[in-house]
Amino acid sequence: MANYRSLLVGCGARATEHADVYRDIPNMDLVACCDLLPERVEHYKQTYGIPEGYTDLHEALDKVKPDVVHFVTHPAHRVWEAQTAADAGVKACIIEKPVAVLPSDVTGLDGVHNSTGMEIITNTQRSYFPQFNDGTISDIVQSKLGEVYMVHCGAKGNSMSMGPHMMDLLLLFLGRPTPLSVWAMGYEIWESQEGKPDYRDTHRSPEHLLAEYWLPCDWQQSPNVRVIFECGEDVVGTPNEQSFWMHLHFDFLGSKGRLYLTQNKGYWYQTEGMAEPVHGESSWDKQGRWGQRDFTAAVADHLDGKALHHNRWETGRVVVQSLLGAQQSIYENTKIDFPLNFNDAQWHALRARLLAEQKAREAKA
Repeated sequence: MANYRSLLVGCGARATEHADVYRDIPNMDLVACCDLLPERVEHYKQTYGIPEGYTDLHEALDKVKPDVVHFVTHPAHRVWEAQTAADAGVKACIIEKPVAVLPSDVTGLDGVHNSTGMEIITNTQRSYFPQFNDGTISDIVQSKLGEVYMVHCGAKGNSMSMGPHMMDLLLLFLGRPTPLSVWAMGYEIWESQEGKPDYRDTHRSPEHLLAEYWLPCDWQQSPNVRVIFECGEDVVGTPNEQSFWMHLHFDFLGSKGRLYLTQNKGYWYQTEGMAEPVHGESSWDKQGRWGQRDFTAAVADHLDGKALHHNRWETGRVVVQSLLGAQQSIYENTKIDFPLNFNDAQWHALRARLLAEQKAREAKA
């Protein structure tokens, strides 16, 4: 069994779980951390017992020679980060979601992955929560509900915040299909405010997005499953859910039953002939840390050839392309088919149009 050396890049609040789980992973060692701010580096070294710390990525890669790098950074420089790691001989990058925001990010990451063979793994760690990782939910969806004809799912935040998590789980539950087509609408663009940093400054997407996807599912007779996928502050979702970041839900409707799943309030399903529904656990507070641990440990298994990682580039790419497909549909104002032909100029044009429409509405108010 190989022992993999890991480097953590980005020592902000989100990186705490990335660092903390290493004490429970026997064949991976977090040997160094890196951040532009030296006080953050020192804090992580002291808090998590990390031996080495750096404020320069190139120096860290040169001296540490890591096998695995965690990029817990804003999604503005993903291609550069991945290429820099690959050039240093890194075997796998764990990249925080969203792994890409612009269409050119996907193309660039394709190039890095295809030319170097470095694994690019998106940190959509919820797929390693026990009921998702062991196939429990996928089995309910694919074998207990009859013909699944409709799915509704929703998450607070825009489609580049909780959207990647929700899309990743949706595709996992349905057997990892690639969408056939999507029709979407959206409105509102976040405007950055000087001196007031916000996640929306970098997780750029229409703030409200409603999409209908057509997904092929070869495990049932019906050719396609229709999915209503929505992201925004006012989504239809989990009753009484207070948490912003951890809010998402799924509602699967089949010819013989229903599955209702939430991020924080468990899940239940009921099928023909069942007097009472069956309930199960789903909880960020109880499962979040363990999901991150098992997600990270699975990187070593992937590199060892033991099991493919749920969130490797081949699957992570479909997730982000699915989300970008909704934006292309909004841009073209029509249903579009995959694969996409969306480009950065169109992406920027969409934002400019939605912002202009937003200003016009505000002027009338």
